[in-house]
Amino acid sequence: MDSWKEAAVVFEQSAMFTKCKFCKIYKVMSQKPSGTLLHSHDYMQIWYVTKGSCEHWIEGQRHLMTRGDLFIVPPRVEHQIVRLERAEIICCEFSFDYFFPQKESSAYREVHEAAMNLSFAWLFLKDADDIRSQFSLRPETGERVNALMQAMLREYESGEIYFEEFLRVQIMELLLLLAREYSQSSETQKAITAYEKYKPMVEQAIRYVDEHYREPLKLEDVCRVSMVSKTYFCYLFKLLTQQTLVEYIMNLRIRKALELLNDPDNSVTWVGLEVGFSDAAHFSRTFKKVVGISPRTYRTIKSAEPSE
Repeated sequence: MDSWKEAAVVFEQSAMFTKCKFCKIYKVMSQKPSGTLLHSHDYMQIWYVTKGSCEHWIEGQRHLMTRGDLFIVPPRVEHQIVRLERAEIICCEFSFDYFFPQKESSAYREVHEAAMNLSFAWLFLKDADDIRSQFSLRPETGERVNALMQAMLREYESGEIYFEEFLRVQIMELLLLLAREYSQSSETQKAITAYEKYKPMVEQAIRYVDEHYREPLKLEDVCRVSMVSKTYFCYLFKLLTQQTLVEYIMNLRIRKALELLNDPDNSVTWVGLEVGFSDAAHFSRTFKKVVGISPRTYRTIKSAEPSE
């Protein structure tokens, strides 16, 4: 479990977002903009084809995107883009959570749900009736999307004063525009049906993890329990828990460790092994990362507290 990675290559916004702290916008120039391997990232992407065509590979399936098509790629989903001859593509990469630091706000919940529904639909609708994974926009919406994507690209490239503020507003407008388009689509109910089909399977896997968190769990084993492919499972798991599988298991183990550390008869080393860590050093590092202090310091603080 400790050495498992969610994809062959994982791009992180901390390394990719340098000019602007919450996004990156660029025109695709290389033949294989995402490299030769499937990859994922911890941020969202919007691919928009302005000329020609390209191939979007996801879940081992090829999807042809042509001029005016748009595709949202959610975090942690393995995919690959192959640019075909004379194709022109604009890519917008962004951290959704940056727009709403306060996740409990109603605005965050509404826009986040809309964005997730969009990316969810494009991932799952092909299971409903073999519908194309990419999203072809209505002409009137397509014109506004094209204008927005071009304006965002110019704003990012110019880097003029207040360019980040302009980009924040433009990306929000783009998401809301796409959410409105999706809500008026005849495919909305099919996406809901697909979600209702897979949700119980992933919930079953979550129960399995809750019962077996002490064991060296592997993604493949958990997916086998859910009977859902890795790409779909990772996406739905994050949608339902707001965490990746690795984060969920780590936080669950630490929560259990906090309970066990309250008993002074339990040694720190024993607690770490009991909740699923392979050695005391890894347990201590992870505990401090999550809680902010070492397990021994936590034990000292708890023992000094007056008993009720």
